[in-house]
Amino acid sequence: MARSRNRQADAVTAALRAFLADQPEIDALRVAFSGGRDSTVLLHALARLDSGRGLTAMHVHHGLHEHAQAQAEHCRRFAARLGVDCEVRRIQVPGGSGEGLEAAARRLRYQSLAEGLSIGSCVLTAHHAGDQAETFLLAALKGSGPSGLAAMPPLRALGLGWLGRPLLGVGAAAIAAYAQAQDLKWVEDPSNRDTRFDRNYLRRRILPLLTQRFPVEPRLGAAAGLQAEAVEVLEGLLDPILDRLYGPVPWTLRMDAFLRQPPGRRSWLLRRFLERAGAPAPRRGPLLEFLRQLAEARPDSSPGLQWSGCSLRTYRGVLYLLRAGELAQPAPPGTLLDWPSGAPEMTLPDGRVLTTAELRAVGIHSGEGVRIGFRQGGEVLRTPGGRRSLKTLMQARGIPPWQRPRVPLVRLGDEWVAALWQHAERSPDRSACDHSPAAAVMPRRRGPVAAPADGRRESGSARAPSDSD
Repeated sequence: MARSRNRQADAVTAALRAFLADQPEIDALRVAFSGGRDSTVLLHALARLDSGRGLTAMHVHHGLHEHAQAQAEHCRRFAARLGVDCEVRRIQVPGGSGEGLEAAARRLRYQSLAEGLSIGSCVLTAHHAGDQAETFLLAALKGSGPSGLAAMPPLRALGLGWLGRPLLGVGAAAIAAYAQAQDLKWVEDPSNRDTRFDRNYLRRRILPLLTQRFPVEPRLGAAAGLQAEAVEVLEGLLDPILDRLYGPVPWTLRMDAFLRQPPGRRSWLLRRFLERAGAPAPRRGPLLEFLRQLAEARPDSSPGLQWSGCSLRTYRGVLYLLRAGELAQPAPPGTLLDWPSGAPEMTLPDGRVLTTAELRAVGIHSGEGVRIGFRQGGEVLRTPGGRRSLKTLMQARGIPPWQRPRVPLVRLGDEWVAALWQHAERSPDRSACDHSPAAAVMPRRRGPVAAPADGRRESGSARAPSDSD
């Protein structure tokens, strides 16, 4: 029995050696260290390996229970005994956000872990084969398709760096055997016992029953692996088609070309389009209803879909993927902003910067006496060809309705004299919505692929972060 436990414990070290050997371009490791058994094993085993890759630990202090501070102190002490620096970062998990406490805490935890990552650095989590089985079941119970059922990838982009899960092929028994062999001490997060959370319910109530009859971890892990292979094949078939559908500006599709695709293919193409943009997928029902409306829309109608801080909108035969920021009002209605005296630039309330070079481009030689405002309706601009309706000018330029209130207007005295049209154009930003794969050097040609500047992606796996993460 002791020999069997030693073999299981050795599985942890073997998995870490294999992961590091397969990713030589990763030169800095940051362990997501909760202080629980699994992350304790991960940090301890990496410290023993002494890979020379700048090992650090990070504990995200969520403050969700009364022992959170003691848990953070334990993490500092344990890391110090290993000779590893441990940074504690605090987050505030909002209540009543609509996404649920569990999902909000997970999202904020990964945001915190990603801060400060550089190209070549990798956050490592201690997810193992048991976690992968749970993730597969959760995705199945949500009715997910192949991308969700592929569960957690061993490597994906996170910020400017990477998120790695080197123990996905290691069973929970092997993790426990390592902890026992090394006489490790850890702390239990009391929230892990709360079966109100779906994952805890599966872990504590359902999987123990299944495990009595089936080899759950290897079989569900294999099923997730097959789904990941199916996703890769599907992406390889969809990407060449999608590349021919892109519109004139980043993250758009040409409606006529899109609707010429067979109806059964459109939902897959649109999901892939969103994945390439780093956007979360909407629920299947609303997505199918949106596609039906697109197919049946009259020329004067504009179907739309909103979800998770993103939206799809149509204008003049083009389908746009928009972020929440692209729909936000830049300033309260009626606001007039004075150009700072003598300043070469001014910053708008939404963070955009205007420069005197832009003023000179529209025939205004300095910022003196200039005021900046935004469209409310009915504005008339003084142009070299006479006074023109701002609405007519915007329509002639093909500016979508949601972008029109964001165009800075220049006022001199009592007249609107220019519009800074370039601020209506979408910048070729790689990100979309609240989720954005990093444009990073890809270790060993694995993991998500960086997007070119035109807002498209090269063929390859670029799955956006999901609930499983």
